[in-house]
Amino acid sequence: MSFFRNVSVISLPSSVWPFLALLGLALALAVYPAPLSNPVSLYFGSPIKGIIVALDPGHGGIDSGTHYEAILLEKEIVLEVGLELRRLLEQAGAQVMITRVKDEELSYHFPDSGLARHRRDIRGRVKLINSSQADLLISLHVNSIHDPTVRGPIAFYSAGNPESKRLAAAVHNALNPLFSTDAKPGQLVHQDPQESSAYYLLNETAMPGIILEIGFMTNTDDRRMLEKGSSRHEIARAIFLGVLDYVYGNTEPAEGSP
Repeated sequence: MSFFRNVSVISLPSSVWPFLALLGLALALAVYPAPLSNPVSLYFGSPIKGIIVALDPGHGGIDSGTHYEAILLEKEIVLEVGLELRRLLEQAGAQVMITRVKDEELSYHFPDSGLARHRRDIRGRVKLINSSQADLLISLHVNSIHDPTVRGPIAFYSAGNPESKRLAAAVHNALNPLFSTDAKPGQLVHQDPQESSAYYLLNETAMPGIILEIGFMTNTDDRRMLEKGSSRHEIARAIFLGVLDYVYGNTEPAEGSP
């Protein structure tokens, strides 16, 4: 599905602008009394009103996902990112279905005793996502690899789905700057989203969707970022801006990307 929005422009006399600028500055100081360390994106109204977004924080319950010394768990990281992303999306007017809001696995949504718990969990997620009739899907995860130098995000999309590819490009492009500012040569080996037919979740859901690996638990720099609540919120904001780019049709996949 592709979204294109009509933007209404209001023309105001030039004499009004100084007043509006002072008013905006006063409001900013009232809300943020301390200097801001992160950029703030401003918008008016509800730019994505009417859009339904399915969010899937991966793992949960007895399934911790990837982890570092049992003190930094994938399931906790992606849940915090997901809840903050839900807040941002709803604030901008979207309707959000999130598969979990606490530390639990979702096999109870698919009570078939003939399947292992893990397989029932993923089928439960698919059931929730498809029943939401969402316009787009983002499933949140944290990566790991044998090479500790590799870092950065990867957005996976299913083969043969141009809208999923466009969503992956929008979100990937929004996340890359968070990692590229201090990356060493050769660390960001995944500069573009990746096509994959290996993900049951993407193959069985009905809407454009991505599996988003937000960083590598096995990399020291990524791990330092992922362990901070402030950085998790930065990641959520970047994903949110990527969704806006996708909805407004501003992002096209790079030519020759996988």
